[in-house]
Amino acid sequence: MTEPERESMEVDILYVGAGPATLASAYHLMKKVEAHNEACEKTGESPIEPPTILVIEKAAGVGDHQLSGAVMNPRAIKELMPDYLEQGFPSEHVVTKDYFWMFTRKGTIKSPVTPPMFKKRGYHVISLSNVVKWLAEKCEEVGIEIYPGFAGDQILTEGDRVVGVRTGDMGVGKDGQPKANYQQGMDIIAKCTVLGEGVRGSMTKQLVDRFDMHGKNPQTFETGIKEIWRVKPEKHQPGRVVHGSMFPDFFGEINGMWLYDMQDNLISYGYVTPLGSEDPNNDPHRGAQEFKRDSPFMRDLLDGAELVRYGAKCIPTGGIYAQPKLYTNGAMLVGDSASMLNIMKLAGVHMAIKTGMLAAETIIDGLKIDDFSTKTLGNYAERFKESWAYEEHMEGRNFTGSNEISPLFGMLLNIPLMLITKGRGLIPFIKTEPSHTMMKKIWEMPKSLRNPPPFEPDGVLTFSKEHLVGFSGTQHEADQQPHLKVADTNVCATSCLRDYGNPCEKFCPAAVYEMIDVAGKPGEKELFIHHENCVHCKTCDVADPYQIITWTTPQGGEGPDYTQM
Repeated sequence: MTEPERESMEVDILYVGAGPATLASAYHLMKKVEAHNEACEKTGESPIEPPTILVIEKAAGVGDHQLSGAVMNPRAIKELMPDYLEQGFPSEHVVTKDYFWMFTRKGTIKSPVTPPMFKKRGYHVISLSNVVKWLAEKCEEVGIEIYPGFAGDQILTEGDRVVGVRTGDMGVGKDGQPKANYQQGMDIIAKCTVLGEGVRGSMTKQLVDRFDMHGKNPQTFETGIKEIWRVKPEKHQPGRVVHGSMFPDFFGEINGMWLYDMQDNLISYGYVTPLGSEDPNNDPHRGAQEFKRDSPFMRDLLDGAELVRYGAKCIPTGGIYAQPKLYTNGAMLVGDSASMLNIMKLAGVHMAIKTGMLAAETIIDGLKIDDFSTKTLGNYAERFKESWAYEEHMEGRNFTGSNEISPLFGMLLNIPLMLITKGRGLIPFIKTEPSHTMMKKIWEMPKSLRNPPPFEPDGVLTFSKEHLVGFSGTQHEADQQPHLKVADTNVCATSCLRDYGNPCEKFCPAAVYEMIDVAGKPGEKELFIHHENCVHCKTCDVADPYQIITWTTPQGGEGPDYTQM
């Protein structure tokens, strides 16, 4: 049977993902074109035909998939839009108090000095969801088209050149056959495609593998759990930001937390867990719940509080040494797709905006001469190396590598030296390993850690994964092919069960993976995927020790709703 010809459309510039990097880039591009054309009479240059710019977003609405511990450095937004506050930028509070605390099961040790990476005074407390909604409005005001509900599925190439993307088909049943509401995906052809899908984007993976754009180090990851609570008014402190870690876990594995106050008596609590853990029972959700349970400060803060929202997201921690090549013929990477998060400062929004702006300035070069080959797009990498964003990244370049050697070496010796030496520390380049390779077999773990007791949530302060998924707003149509692809489920029932105890049941923060009894075969198990629970964090794609799980985009418009986060 011959596949019917796909609908296609052509644009000049295509952005994939409506996040801070792509929206800032699209807005900056259009404003730069306007400025160039207004100056042409004075400069004698030829005007640029205003480009057709399209942004596609897999979520049902712009901002729905934006989860972030967002205490935002204003440096980039000031460059993008100097009058951003006058234009209604949705700042919730400006940080006036920043702290670094060590938490114990008996109390809190408050550091008298806030380490430089956690100094946030003057930064904006934001909902990233609201910020990208606001940026989208600014983009539409200058003539940029934004299509939510369009999930990019495949990179389109001609030879060694990217020519656009294909969006995913809609209305395909579990059996792989078209349903009554079937709608074929569309080919979007562009002179230049900018991928800003966020962390571990499915098309970014395709692009990096297809054109061998891998970084010097493999990428490493952490999973961030985020909860929004409404606390009692007397416990709400606008302008407060806390970063910290649980002691003595601090010296075994670096699990960090943040907390900041939003509007309307809301607080944002977040907990980050490295996915390069040796422990096959590593469970980001459990860690976040136990931190609330074990810390007297958290128990007091959340006494009488109401849970409002829950979410989870992987963050790229490899820094500049794990950054892929930023460009190829016809395409560029921005934001978390380009590993732009500064893990030492746990900050990425301002880096995303800045890299989007640098990409836009490079697209201007291409529009002037109608060339988007590597010869022209290579200017993006050069601009980045000359920017403050690169300088900031270099200062944290060995943060993750230091902690991989040893948390004691990193936190007590090398990272303090990095702060003094602008990022070098004792070793100029530390090689890191992919997160999934660090996991040990069950029998290689200390006996006391092989079979941890079951986690028992109290339903007031701590909750099960299944319960919390209900606070993520996630929705997926049940009758569709699961977007979580497992290459060989037999591995799950045999070697993975034997060697690691099916870690997907632990590391997934949304209870997507479950080993269930096989009907009629006592003692045998098989994998069942609750794809409708997925919050799009990508943890499974990263942490699976066999790398047989692949996260792909579901139907456009599906997934979590993080509009209050």
